[in-house]
Amino acid sequence: MDKIALHVLTGDGTVFEHTVEYVNLPTGFGSLGVKGDHAPMLCAVEAGVLRCRWSDGAMRVRIGAGVASVEKNELNVLVSSAQVLEE
Repeated sequence: MDKIALHVLTGDGTVFEHTVEYVNLPTGFGSLGVKGDHAPMLCAVEAGVLRCRWSDGAMRVRIGAGVASVEKNELNVLVSSAQVLEE
């Protein structure tokens, strides 16, 4: 499965980064799934829980509102706040 580099960022810096197989983002029009080789995209992100998974793990990150961009197997999520949740 193709992978994508995920970076969750706030104004204070990087909160989480990992190479993952799948990311689920909360948006104003519902949840949005992103995998490797996703088409370039820019979208608004709503406050909620970002979920991601890779071959031997998964993570949830509570995020504030912001924006997400996908380009060349890199997903950057710039949000007002972010906190990694315990699994």
